[in-house]
Amino acid sequence: MSASSYMSTEPVPRAGIDCGRSAFTLLLKPFFVSILLFSCAVPAASQTAVECLIKTDRQEQFLVVQAIARSEAAVSGRYRLILVTHSAAGTSQSIQQGSFDLQPGSDGLLAATMVDAADRTELTARLLIETDRGTSRCGLPE
Repeated sequence: MSASSYMSTEPVPRAGIDCGRSAFTLLLKPFFVSILLFSCAVPAASQTAVECLIKTDRQEQFLVVQAIARSEAAVSGRYRLILVTHSAAGTSQSIQQGSFDLQPGSDGLLAATMVDAADRTELTARLLIETDRGTSRCGLPE
């Protein structure tokens, strides 16, 4: 019997690999999975249509901090503003939170506070806005 006419009757183990699939199919699967993952990872600001903004205005040795939300559509939700100041005197933290309702195409002042901002005072601010459409975040420094 020649080696070319020999046929095995025992199954060959394949270790879970489907040899019937083409390389093209194997390459497409990760591509489509990545498209699905990317479509779910769209930034929150574009999904929520709510823009957050932190404005500051210096008045002598104080800094006025305003948390503002903007929306093109009517929306309601909750906000949380966290301020942390570091100075020679130490560290201070302030948290303001509450509910809000915005009319279409309007800006809403969510919170305003005055911080002692003498020389060499560092301010960190974070604003979190949560609505039924998602979450928006912004901060200082950006």
